[in-house]
Amino acid sequence: MACEKKSVSNFTVRVGLVLFAGCILALISLGTMFRHNAVPLQTLSLLFSVGSASSVMWGEERIGSHHSGRNEGPVLCDFSSSRSDVCELKGDVRVLPNATIVHHHPLARRRSWRMKPHARKNDRHALARVTEVTVASSHAADHPAPRCTTNHTAPAVVFSAGGYAGNMFHDLTDVLVPLFITTRRFGGDVHLLVSDAQPWWLDRFRPLLRRLSFHDVVDMGRGAGAGGRGVLCYPHVVLGLEFHKEMSVDAARTAGGYSMADFARLARRSYGLARDTAIRLRGRGDGGRRPRLLLISRKSTRAFTNAGAIARAATALGYEVVVSEPSRQHAAALASFARLVNSCDVLVGVHGAGLANLVFLPAGAVVVQVVPLGGLDAMAAEDFGAPARDAGLRYVHYAIAVAESTLAGRYPRDHRVLRDPAAVRRDGWAALREAYLVGQNVTLDVHRFEGALRRAMELLR
Repeated sequence: MACEKKSVSNFTVRVGLVLFAGCILALISLGTMFRHNAVPLQTLSLLFSVGSASSVMWGEERIGSHHSGRNEGPVLCDFSSSRSDVCELKGDVRVLPNATIVHHHPLARRRSWRMKPHARKNDRHALARVTEVTVASSHAADHPAPRCTTNHTAPAVVFSAGGYAGNMFHDLTDVLVPLFITTRRFGGDVHLLVSDAQPWWLDRFRPLLRRLSFHDVVDMGRGAGAGGRGVLCYPHVVLGLEFHKEMSVDAARTAGGYSMADFARLARRSYGLARDTAIRLRGRGDGGRRPRLLLISRKSTRAFTNAGAIARAATALGYEVVVSEPSRQHAAALASFARLVNSCDVLVGVHGAGLANLVFLPAGAVVVQVVPLGGLDAMAAEDFGAPARDAGLRYVHYAIAVAESTLAGRYPRDHRVLRDPAAVRRDGWAALREAYLVGQNVTLDVHRFEGALRRAMELLR
């Protein structure tokens, strides 16, 4: 029996070796076939698809950032950022109206991948409103490819204005500031190819987009150019937008050291705003000039319930006070509100999208951010405090007391919403949003808040 088992075992081993060798030969033959036989570009996305771009790295073709100014390879991608993926394609690049890019270059390897060109790549809710782009890259320029409808010599940037469009903060931090970072090196001679852009969004920001590019914006969702849908051909395409930090620019990562102050200056120029610098107070010899203060009054959540009392207190301290709320969507409304903001020296508002209008303030003005209950200080400082300073503004951070929150009237004093915001935050973003961002208004203690108003006045001296 032992000899029979050993014989069977040897036979099994021999059969296994034969089968293994056969598999190896089959794989080599298959590889040779793909290597020596042309594959139509239309099938590349099926043969070489690798899923989302965040999972792809190509060794020497991975880049860290563009600040070095050197970009020699035909395909250069950076997927290391937690907020955005960026790929650069050089050679014969054809942008199809069905969200497909076909790339030919003698040195390119044959591959394909998919990307959502929006600077909020790990936010599934935002990306649900972003069109995915498929890229097929190959070294062989003689494969069948769509014929060019229009040939361009300037480069192009492909991006999405989807996500949370219509929220001024997200319009800036997810799209416009990253677009500024990405396009600055081209000096205006670059085509902007945008998807998921509503007509009102393009109208609203057209003055700024015109400053970023000499050329008409191409709305990829409504055809390529005035002639309708077509294939646009470029020698260089950037897919995706470079992101540095919330609503700001890291000057150390840019060629030439441009900054958020440069973006703010561009925003003021775009909307024809008159004031570049805020008032400078020098004591009693100011000739009766009063600094102008804009109090952003929200009508829904995180609203001031005593805006009138705040305005009277500010007036008593020597401010000329304007109370207003930014209007959404309409281009004329944004231009009008930008002029109002630019006419002011101090901007006061509860943490929220309205504070994003700080980009229209004259340099040296003061932003006073009122931070509601909920342990939101770090987020508030990141979203608006740092961008304000980066834009050449002064910043005052006012964290409200429990008694200044309308939540104090909704919950008993020992409720965890009031007592332990950190515990609520541990329940996740949805719990935090519901408790503190949606369900809370602010009734400022005017006497306590006078300290912040006096500090803002001091910063204008």
